[in-house]
Amino acid sequence: MPALGCERHLLRQQVILVAIFGALALVALTLPLLQSLPIPLQHYLPIHTTLEFASIGVAFLVFATVWHTPTKEVSASLLLIALALFAAGWLDFAHALSFKGMPALVTPASVEKGIAFWLAARLMVALSLLGASIFPHLKRPSIGARYRILGAYAVVNLAVFWVVIFHEAELPRTYIEGGGLTPLKSGLELFIAGLLVLAAWRYQRLACRSNSRVFPLLFSAASIAALSELFFTRYGNPSDIQNLMGHLYKIVSYGLIYQALFVVSIQRPYRKLAEQAEKLVKANEKLRTRSLALASTAMPVLVTDLDGQVQWRNRASHQLTVGPASESRNGINLFDGFVTPDPKMADSIRQTVQAGEVWRGLVDFKDGLGNWLILDRSVTPLRNDDGGIEGYVSVSEDVTKSAQARLRHQRVLETAIDGFWIIDAQGNLLEVNQAYARMSGYPVAELLSMNISQLEAPEFQDEIQVRMKTVMAQGRCQFETRHRHKLGHEVAIDLSATYDSESKNFFVFLHDRSEHVHAAAARQELQRQLQQAQKMQALGQLTGGIAHDFNNILTAVLGYSNLALDRFAPDKHGKLAVYLREVITASERARDLIAKMLTFARIHPNASAQVISPAAVVQEVLAMMRPSIPSSIELKSRIEANPPITMESGELNQILVNLLINARDAIDGRGMIEVCLDRVDLDEQICACCQQRLSGAYVALEVSDNGSGIAPQHKPRLFDPFFTTKDVGKGTGLGLSMVQGVLRRCGGHVVVDSQLGQGSRFRLLFPIAVPTQAPAAEPASLTNTDSGRGQLIWVVDDEPTVARFLAELLEDWGYRVRQFNESDAVLAALQTTPNEVDLLISDQTMPGLSGVELAQRVHGLRPALPIILCSGNSADLDHAELLRHGIRHCFAKPVAVQELRQALAEELAQSTGTEPPF
Repeated sequence: MPALGCERHLLRQQVILVAIFGALALVALTLPLLQSLPIPLQHYLPIHTTLEFASIGVAFLVFATVWHTPTKEVSASLLLIALALFAAGWLDFAHALSFKGMPALVTPASVEKGIAFWLAARLMVALSLLGASIFPHLKRPSIGARYRILGAYAVVNLAVFWVVIFHEAELPRTYIEGGGLTPLKSGLELFIAGLLVLAAWRYQRLACRSNSRVFPLLFSAASIAALSELFFTRYGNPSDIQNLMGHLYKIVSYGLIYQALFVVSIQRPYRKLAEQAEKLVKANEKLRTRSLALASTAMPVLVTDLDGQVQWRNRASHQLTVGPASESRNGINLFDGFVTPDPKMADSIRQTVQAGEVWRGLVDFKDGLGNWLILDRSVTPLRNDDGGIEGYVSVSEDVTKSAQARLRHQRVLETAIDGFWIIDAQGNLLEVNQAYARMSGYPVAELLSMNISQLEAPEFQDEIQVRMKTVMAQGRCQFETRHRHKLGHEVAIDLSATYDSESKNFFVFLHDRSEHVHAAAARQELQRQLQQAQKMQALGQLTGGIAHDFNNILTAVLGYSNLALDRFAPDKHGKLAVYLREVITASERARDLIAKMLTFARIHPNASAQVISPAAVVQEVLAMMRPSIPSSIELKSRIEANPPITMESGELNQILVNLLINARDAIDGRGMIEVCLDRVDLDEQICACCQQRLSGAYVALEVSDNGSGIAPQHKPRLFDPFFTTKDVGKGTGLGLSMVQGVLRRCGGHVVVDSQLGQGSRFRLLFPIAVPTQAPAAEPASLTNTDSGRGQLIWVVDDEPTVARFLAELLEDWGYRVRQFNESDAVLAALQTTPNEVDLLISDQTMPGLSGVELAQRVHGLRPALPIILCSGNSADLDHAELLRHGIRHCFAKPVAVQELRQALAEELAQSTGTEPPF
């Protein structure tokens, strides 16, 4: 803003200057005495020549100044003005030599030649000034472009010289001796004056909108040049006073142009240099202030080179090291024993800062007087403008007293039996002791990144803010709560909190009262032993135990029956074969019955779930439902993707039928039902059943309709049993509750979108399952092809009959077998001969170690040994957990022998790196 005000002041000065010259021109043009006052030729000729040479000198000076100014400081617009003046100077030189009374210039001097050179020069200057005013910010030309522009002006000058000198007679008359100027001459002068007036107006506009000092000066130069042209429109004698005034005005105009371009070429660089010098002074002053602040700071500061040698340190650092110990040292190094006594810590600092990172930590330091201090030190790489490391900066703070106090405080808290917190007003944990870490199951480091809302039990979440406000109001408070352990269970807590208004933090002691709660819960459980839940639990345990033992029996019965059928019944249609097949059929029925009992008694979902392709089920249901859908309702399907899911195909069929029936009943008259199957990625969608937020990849099965929609007040109760919006007799209210139950068993969710009168969309979401190959159908009897090649297989089962059956079966397949009935015997044998066995088949439920625990012990002795697991109740096993223990195959008893045979071949082939024989 100050610079803009300065330029406005300069513009006002130039306007006043133009007004003065305009007034003088008006007087000279209107006074009769000055209009026709002649000057004798012998006196006028030297004056004219002197004035012309003066203007030529100014023009050449303008050119030289601009031409030798650095290219980046001069725009093409100003260069055009300088070159125009340079070319006009040569034309003015020819004009001066062609003036009447001068010696011959190739041809004799004449008034016509002088006027022709004059008009050409004036027109060139006027056009250049006007062009630069219209295009004031042309980009800076290159060196080659500058010379090409100079060459163009030279060509124009040569053309003018050739025409005027050699074709003078052909030029139109501009002056008549005794008659004065012709109308052509006066008109050309007025035209040139008009061009200059237009250029002056443009420069005035530019000066008003810009803070440049060039435009005001060019404005006055163009204005005075226009006034000079007016003197050459009316003279009657080439040597009168009007002619002389015009030359004087031209010199003034050239001088103003020189001043304008001098600003660009000379003053502007110097001004920039002065501004940069001023900025440098200010920057040095800032650096001096910062240096004084750094030197005066109370914290010791060291600046070192890349080797750690101290190059500079402040007064606090000198005071810290003053004494006999420091006086004997010639130099101080950041990594030596004087500054960093611990060699391991010194190496850690060196490695960290050399890697370009910041090191922070507590350093035990012995000052110059022999006192041990604790310094909180930060060492930062010192980087240059290019990012390279030039040294290191060490800043330390004496925290001896606070560290010792904190150490005492920490020892007290760590020896406490009860847990301790310090939390802020937002509930973030700031400090935690080991007692609470043991109480919650979380490590201290993880707790310090948590909020109390992550620890409070769900039923107490709404009370957190209320309790914090109560503690803040009363200063302290005690209450009971429950916290979530990392393993998932809840811990009963007696909590005593105090609020510190200065730090705005809460100090909390926590006492674990789980033992009291567990004792009370145990007493309540004893009182509710006769309730239905305990009966069901007992029934489930009883059924599971019976099923396990019964499956062991069935394994022997079914296994030996199959062996007898294969070995001792050559006539497959004989009575023995028929009797054995009846035994096998009855055993299989018993096996299926036990499976159903386990499904009923087991609380785990998806007892018969398997990996299925949902598209096949969707197509089957649509084909089945189309006849029951009225022809006025269009049933469409769209299958975009078909990822596998884990559930029973019959259950998927059932829930899809229920949703299609609901969609059909919601449409009155014409409408459309669309079923879409696709893979979707969810972001914080809410399940309508469990209200859980869903994110990630799912298989989405959508059933949408354009029927009546669902009223908002009905949405919360959609999945309640017996709730229905249909007319009496048209619905039981169990359809959607059944959908909810199925989804819970298979781990699925549902998202409902509906607006009253605009239809509904039910999006069923299933976790994407890992695709598996369907097992091959078991043949009626075993083949006689031996798959074994003498490999040794150990069989361990606490039921001897099962172990003997498996041994006979494996020997029949070409394997060598060693039987065990106890897991401890297997471990003892493996320690004696660890490389003898090729594969282990183990029962899951045995006295002592279970099958999974045995596998862990075995892999501890021989990690790569293949292990196959058999169980009478395999559905309760976590197959992902089995894979983590290296168990890839698990069979339910009675064992499917053909699947077992194939699994043996695969495991042995994988362990030896060969292809299985199947």
